[in-house]
Amino acid sequence: MTLLPEDNFHVLYEKLKYKFQDVELLQVALTHSSWCAENDGSPSNERLEFLGDAVLGMAVTRYIFNQYPELSEGKLSQLRALVVSSSSLSQLAEEIGVGSCLRLGKGQMASGNAIPPSMLEDAMEAIIGATFLDGGWEAAEDLVLRLLGERIEENSKRNNEDAKSRLQALAGQYFSASPEYVFNSEGPAHEMKFFVDVSINGRFLGHGEGRSKKEAMQFAAEQALDLLMDEEELNTDKMR
Repeated sequence: MTLLPEDNFHVLYEKLKYKFQDVELLQVALTHSSWCAENDGSPSNERLEFLGDAVLGMAVTRYIFNQYPELSEGKLSQLRALVVSSSSLSQLAEEIGVGSCLRLGKGQMASGNAIPPSMLEDAMEAIIGATFLDGGWEAAEDLVLRLLGERIEENSKRNNEDAKSRLQALAGQYFSASPEYVFNSEGPAHEMKFFVDVSINGRFLGHGEGRSKKEAMQFAAEQALDLLMDEEELNTDKMR
């Protein structure tokens, strides 16, 4: 198997802080299918990505379940969604230098475009899968928590924010958009009642009512968060 660029690979290897018994597993984790199409018989990272996605989800779920006993099921789901989101994983991959180590096909490299975030995310999950195969559950869990520990802490603080703030964060990470609120009101000035509908990218997600705009917005945002979690949209590959 052709080795990756030595300097880049060494930097990544050091940042992972895990010593592979079978370094070839890491090589495969960094091999995109476009490279395999030009090198017959070479495996891509797709199967490792599939495995790593499951290991990542379980490692984060287990950690936040034990670490935050005060959080409800809904807030645990929201926290996990923030931590394992596409943007979170692709940003992590950039930080540790995954992009410079990817083996890509000549066509992909010749395009001159930046490596798509989805490709970085896939490689990050494949690295987790490779670690699991090489060192077992403990090694993979340690890797996940070592690399994502700060993000878990940051997002746990964000998760304690009000519903409107949490919806704003999730919308940015998963939809690359901001929630849109439409207001209506009725009644005399001293007994005004406010109605709010919230949508993301044109899709209606929630309705709220209250004695103030702020209260109505919070109820609408909470309903939107509940809907997204009930549909499990933030925990499936559909959102990646």
